[in-house]
Amino acid sequence: MKRAKGRGFSDALYLDSANKKNLEEASASNIFIVKGDVISTPATNGTILPGITRKSIIDIARDSGYKVEECDIPVEELVGADEVFCTGTAVVVAPVGSITYKDKRIEFKVGAQSVSQKLYTALVGIQMGLKERIRKAGLLR
Repeated sequence: MKRAKGRGFSDALYLDSANKKNLEEASASNIFIVKGDVISTPATNGTILPGITRKSIIDIARDSGYKVEECDIPVEELVGADEVFCTGTAVVVAPVGSITYKDKRIEFKVGAQSVSQKLYTALVGIQMGLKERIRKAGLLR
């Protein structure tokens, strides 16, 4: 993390320790990638913390009609991703604007119409007891 900060990055993304090929998580959050209507996140296989916010977002995404995969995600999958976001108690849902891998900067969709923003709005609405309002806004079925 110190090396990443020293290079001007706001966070570090960790790969699996065995092969250094698959996404694991960020320094204090779980990672998700979005391709169309499919949201993928690394499976909790003993090396990834099964975050409460992660579980909530998976449930909300499925309820909203997204296909959610918990699987190995090769780092190369970032190149074709529409969007990347992280979840955690501190960040709730945080969109990722870009990731630099092997000195190549990959940019992702962010903003009001992003999947991460819709999931964030739904989660916070549920936490505040506004589930019916969230449904009417089309964020949940």
